Amino acid sequence: MADVLAFGAHPDDLEIGCGGTLALLAKQGREVVMVDFTRGEMGTRGTVEERRAEAAAAARALGVAARVNLELADGFLPFRDPASGLASRELAVARVVDLIRDHRPRLLLANFPSDAHPDHVIVGEVVKQARYLAGLKKWRDAKERWRPDLLLHYFEHEQHAPTCVVDVSSVFEQKLAAIRCHKSQLHDPARKEPQTALSRPDFLERRAARDRFFGAQAGVDYAEPFFTQGPPKVADPMSLLP
Repeated sequence: MADVLAFGAHPDDLEIGCGGTLALLAKQGREVVMVDFTRGEMGTRGTVEERRAEAAAAARALGVAARVNLELADGFLPFRDPASGLASRELAVARVVDLIRDHRPRLLLANFPSDAHPDHVIVGEVVKQARYLAGLKKWRDAKERWRPDLLLHYFEHEQHAPTCVVDVSSVFEQKLAAIRCHKSQLHDPARKEPQTALSRPDFLERRAARDRFFGAQAGVDYAEPFFTQGPPKVADPMSLLP
């Protein structure tokens, strides 16, 4: 069982997009499980083995309960699964539905389904679809149906107007520590791979600037933005107070 299932296309997506929120939820005693769709094997920098070890270290840094990898094909999420040859969209939906029914979370986090990286788009769409299908008794009915109460989408390459922001000021250094675990992806003059947006020397500062911007809008030091369809529902208006 888990309170929260958090999905990302690649092993560093969750840390970059919503690592502060994951650390905050874990700090509050919530059972958080991170789920990576792929091993990041198509990434310009780093090996699969490096990225596996980095992902495990980042999960420890965030304090989450567990991290799993669906091992779908990086860069080919809309098209195929390399092991079975099946359409990976259907396979991914089925696996996410099973995870939802096994863990019965109330909250899901996933990539926003509009982004420069097509894998991010697919993960956002798949998790949205799986959340709905998991609540249908007649869809893969071997497991008891369950539909989480809320799906929050986090942003990466593209930034959109958020529905809400989460104050992550108290855990922001923890978020940065988790991102730094992905050292194969970050700036390192000793590495000979081609440079990427993540390996720019100012990448972490640019990410901090984004969270400072959304934090300033909410009157806090750092905040992570999220989008959800429809307005968030609260039972107690006082819960909106800092």
